Amino acid sequence: MRTLLSALAATTLLAGAAQATAIYPLDRATILVSSPFDFKIELDAVHPEAEIAVTVNGKPYAEAFGTKADYVAEEKGKDDAVLGSALILRDLALAEPGSYTVEVRAGDETRTVTWEVYATPAAPKARNIIFFVGDGLSVAHRTAARIMSKGMTEGKADGRLAMDDLDHMAFIGTSSTHSVATDSANTMSAYMTGHKSRVNALGVYADRTPATQDDPKVETIAER
Repeated sequence: MRTLLSALAATTLLAGAAQATAIYPLDRATILVSSPFDFKIELDAVHPEAEIAVTVNGKPYAEAFGTKADYVAEEKGKDDAVLGSALILRDLALAEPGSYTVEVRAGDETRTVTWEVYATPAAPKARNIIFFVGDGLSVAHRTAARIMSKGMTEGKADGRLAMDDLDHMAFIGTSSTHSVATDSANTMSAYMTGHKSRVNALGVYADRTPATQDDPKVETIAER
């Protein structure tokens, strides 16, 4: 078992060696058209800006996004330890719906993520939103409530709960970006932004820097 674990750890390290540390938003993120968010790339090594190639759907990112990111030559960690290079672009907004593939190459580091950018109807259909959150409410809890309140006959419930007939309902996975276990901060971030976040993080992608106020931000439904 120890040999197997060592082999898996070595494989993981080798697999990660040629990867950029991170691109924010993360792979498979869903983003609302015109919703502002912070775009960040973290690289393990220190790379000159000219050697960092970033494309979006095959085009240079500055052309696709319409602006350049700020370059951080040596991003600092605790005790001023150098974490590597970074690019960060604040308040980016994408005007066109569709699939966006972001590819980064810097030396032997590469990383590719894909985002889905979606639109809404041109004419707003609602002035306000009331957002109900069934905290700790699962399918099993709803099933138990239905059986207890309505009864069951021959395997079928004898009635429906009011929530069964709400116009708009959805299930959401609230796991954090680094753990299946979750907390209230990153859970509510998943509800309110549509983006995953790390435990203890609220409305941001928790990056590698020690400062908590510089993390890449995403728009909340209240801000929208």
